Amino acid sequence: MKKYAAWVAAAATIVALAGCSGGPGGSGGSGGSGGGGDDSYKMGVVIPSGDHGFTGESVAHAKAEAEQLMKDNPGLDITVKDGIDASAQIASIENLLAGGDLDMIMLWPMEGEALRSTAQNIVDANVKLVVYDRLITDFEGLSGQIMGDNVGIGTMMGDYVTKFYADDDKVNYLRFVGDSSTVTSQRSEGFDDVVDKGKFNQVANTFTTDWSSETAQNQMEDWLNSASPDDIANLDLVVTHDDEITDGVMNALESYSGAGTLNVKLITSVGGRKETLDKFEGTKLDTKLDTYYFSPSFIREALRLSVSQLTGDPYTGAEEKDGIYLIPSFSISNAGDSDEDFDSYRSSDVFKERYSISS
Repeated sequence: MKKYAAWVAAAATIVALAGCSGGPGGSGGSGGSGGGGDDSYKMGVVIPSGDHGFTGESVAHAKAEAEQLMKDNPGLDITVKDGIDASAQIASIENLLAGGDLDMIMLWPMEGEALRSTAQNIVDANVKLVVYDRLITDFEGLSGQIMGDNVGIGTMMGDYVTKFYADDDKVNYLRFVGDSSTVTSQRSEGFDDVVDKGKFNQVANTFTTDWSSETAQNQMEDWLNSASPDDIANLDLVVTHDDEITDGVMNALESYSGAGTLNVKLITSVGGRKETLDKFEGTKLDTKLDTYYFSPSFIREALRLSVSQLTGDPYTGAEEKDGIYLIPSFSISNAGDSDEDFDSYRSSDVFKERYSISS
C-alpha cells in the first residue's frame, strides 16, 4: 500500500507538470537531461502496432511521450516505429541499425523469443537496449528492463479472491489469459502461488484469447453452451488477465439464456478501463469486478527510463527488483476491500494521465 501511495503521488506530479508544459506527459522527474544540455542522442522506439484498445492507446502515449521528451531535451532525437508482428518489428530494428549513429533502442516486443536474435544484434552493434513489458528471458547485455508488476498483480488477485470467498468451502472457476508471453505466465504464477488449490477448482482448461474481447466472448459462449446446467450453476468465479477479455466474458454472460442459472459472483481482471467499469455499473447481473491498474500510459515510463540510461540522470519512476523496474499496481473494485472503488479511481490523477490523450 505504501508503494501504491508513493506512486500515486508521483503520478500527480507528472500530471501537474504536463499541465504546466502544455504537453501530455513530460519527464515527470523520472528521466531525461532536463533540457538545455549540449549532448545529442539518437533513439529508436519499436512497439506493436494498433489503432484501438490497449495497444492503440499505448502507441498514442508512446508518441506523445517521445514528443515531450524531445521538447524537454533539444539534443534528443526519437523515432517511433510500430509493427503488426514480430517480423515487422525485426525489419524496423534492422532499418534503425542500418541508419547508423543510433544510441538506444527501446523495444516492446510482440514476442520475446522471436526477437531474441535481433535483440542480440542490437547489443552487438553497441547500441543500448531497454525492453518493456514482454521480457526476453535470460538475455544478457540489456541497459534496462521495465514492466508492470505482473507477479504482484497475480498475487494481489489471489489474495483478493481468497478473502472474497473466505466463507465458501469450494470455489469453481474459469481462467482466461492473453497469450503465452511472460506477462501471462507471471500473472498466473502470482495467482497460483497464493490460492488454496484444494479449495479453488479450475473447471476447464485455460482459455487463451490473444487479448481479444471477441475471442473471449466466443470461448465463454462455447463453454456455456456445452456445460451442464449444474456446472453452470456451480461456477463461482471467472479469472481473467485483461479488461477487454472481461468485457467479452461479460457479453457472453449477459446474453446467456440457457437452462442453467448464473451464479458468478466475481470476475477478476487487469486494466482499469473506464468502459469496463461502466459495463459493470450497467449490468443486470449480480457479478462484481475486481481489476488491477495496468495502463497504456505505462509505456511512458519505458521511454523515460531509456532516456535516463542515455543521459546518466537518475530514474525514479519505478522500483527496481532483481534487475527489472516494476511499475506498481493497485486494486479497483465495486465489491469492497480494494485500494480504490470506481468513483475514487475515476477522480484520481492516474486515471487523468491514462485518459490525457486519445488514441
